[in-house]
Amino acid sequence: MKYLIVIVFGLMCMGTQAQHDKAHVDHLVSKFIKSLEKRNINNYMYMYDYCDGSTEIFKLSDGSRCSSKGTYYKAYVFWNEDNETVVKKIDNCGLFYSLPIINQEILSFISANIEELELKVKKYEVETPENRPVKQSEIHSCFKMFQFNINEKTFGQTYNLYQLTNESKYKNLNFEYNNNLKIVELEKLLNEEIRGMEPKF
Repeated sequence: MKYLIVIVFGLMCMGTQAQHDKAHVDHLVSKFIKSLEKRNINNYMYMYDYCDGSTEIFKLSDGSRCSSKGTYYKAYVFWNEDNETVVKKIDNCGLFYSLPIINQEILSFISANIEELELKVKKYEVETPENRPVKQSEIHSCFKMFQFNINEKTFGQTYNLYQLTNESKYKNLNFEYNNNLKIVELEKLLNEEIRGMEPKF
């Protein structure tokens, strides 16, 4: 009986730890944003990149290991400082060094397209030959979440990457609309920049 109690308690702790992952990353992002605002940096944005249930294990520079113990969340905070656009990566394991990025136009792109960036990515909708709704056969669990604080405007949105595809038996009626949105164009710009910088973090 004692062993059963220990096992149940262990499982409960594991569940709590998995829940703690996103809260931990949210806390680190919030704390870092406050540090920017204390330095009078009020124009910034961040992007979360995650797939539900995807875990990662990393070997850190001191030889220790870090595991996401649940969904692995990556957040990238972008801001301008000293005439440079800078990015900081934050994930389940902590904060990484802030690095200048090559594409200095990213925050300018955001400022220039601020209204369009508020437009929401539409759901994956299909039109069947029978004119009836269809159950989706595939489940995609990868998401992008954006939050902007630019020119005294604060807004954000989260979307499932499936909404940008045509991967159903029937085509996505919102495929072209979604893929022509400025938020999706920005995602591609950021992904390209991050890919080149990932080994440097």
